[in-house]
Amino acid sequence: MESSSIKASIVILDFMKAKRVCENVQSILAQEVNFPVEVIVVDNSVNEANAETLLSLNDLPNVQVHINKKNLGYVLGNNEGAKHAQGEFILIVNPDIIWREKDTLQKMINYMEKHPEIGILGPKQINDGNGEVAMTVRAFPKFFLQVARRTWLRGLPVIKKWVAHDEMQHLDYEITQDVDWLQSSFWVMRKDLWSGLDGLNPDYFLFMSDPDMCYRVWERGYKVVYFPKATVYADGIRLSQGGVKAFFQKWTLRQHTKDALKYSYKHLLKGNPRKNAGSRT
Repeated sequence: MESSSIKASIVILDFMKAKRVCENVQSILAQEVNFPVEVIVVDNSVNEANAETLLSLNDLPNVQVHINKKNLGYVLGNNEGAKHAQGEFILIVNPDIIWREKDTLQKMINYMEKHPEIGILGPKQINDGNGEVAMTVRAFPKFFLQVARRTWLRGLPVIKKWVAHDEMQHLDYEITQDVDWLQSSFWVMRKDLWSGLDGLNPDYFLFMSDPDMCYRVWERGYKVVYFPKATVYADGIRLSQGGVKAFFQKWTLRQHTKDALKYSYKHLLKGNPRKNAGSRT
């Protein structure tokens, strides 16, 4: 396939979910689209059995698998996958995503092509475990609230109200709308915009690269849009969930805090960049 003919490059970064990744890829290949697609799987697991399962995907058309010799982290792992992408659009997709509706990819690419002002588009996401809509939309992070939501402070009326707004609990997840940022469990992004921003920010290891990217997309004058007319499914397991006790028990939660501090420092004196939408540079 000529590289110039590829419309969508789907990057899947795996960590110990090889079986689910294989289901993910099979559901991608079952998508009904009128354009060429490539799938790029990157493995951060450093596990021989996991790698062996993933390597079987190399036998499928337009699928390539890259096994890392060490865990590069979320940011560098996705950036590594994107280096191989040749499509007009890059999709960053979590390993646990399943595409059940066969027109999901076509809908999202069509919408991006009709709306050149959109830089990042995200679908509705359903948690397999309980059938609920995943809250993938957030307000731009505030470090105090990220800490407060994991402590007794969350129960205070004022803090409870602020946390609810930060988590966008009031959002109508049935409406297509502009949002501050979307969790990168599923993004459609323009390849030229991704390249112009040099991909995800390597200052972060595991978390906070998604609000940072959305912030920079808004700064460029593009929009970040939630698009519920397309739906995907996920296992609903979050690496960062937990409270104060978990902070001392879970490396992922401690890393989330470190990355949140970096984000807060970087954007401390900046305003909300959404006012720049429509003035792309």
